[in-house]
Amino acid sequence: MAKSKTKAENLRDKEVSTSEFAAIVGKTPQWIRQLTRDGTLQQVGRGKYMLGEAVQAYCEHVSGGKEEDNRPRYIDEKTEHERIKKEKAALELAEMQGELHRSEDVEAIMNDMLGAFRQRIRAIPMRLAPELVGLKELNIIKGRLTTVLDEALMELSDYDPEMFRGERAGVDPDGGS
Repeated sequence: MAKSKTKAENLRDKEVSTSEFAAIVGKTPQWIRQLTRDGTLQQVGRGKYMLGEAVQAYCEHVSGGKEEDNRPRYIDEKTEHERIKKEKAALELAEMQGELHRSEDVEAIMNDMLGAFRQRIRAIPMRLAPELVGLKELNIIKGRLTTVLDEALMELSDYDPEMFRGERAGVDPDGGS
């Protein structure tokens, strides 16, 4: 059985109605008319569109517009949004693994440590004065002062990453206590 060879219709130059074009792109005729009013789609006659041009214009609209328009495109914004989400997830993972600490936690821990250090340093004169008042040997006075100051300084060197984990445990996920 021989098939008759018919010339394929050139779809690019085919005129379609608003409702036909809406069915092709899966939208309503009202949506297509709105795109026409916005200047995204161009009619070749009342309610008629050149299929090839209309499909290309619609695809360009869906992708966010032309790159050379110097306007933000949806696809570019979506890509940036995904990059930010990825970066945020990496930071949250580093925090969970103890490789990163929140600035609020560091500030709270450091304030506690420095406050305790300040109190300890300020207490040294009252604590040592009665002990040193009668001493005349400079090396004994110097040695005692050095020992007490070194004890106070040791408090600053006691960094423990668990302190930061404990600080986060006291705060609920919404940022409250």
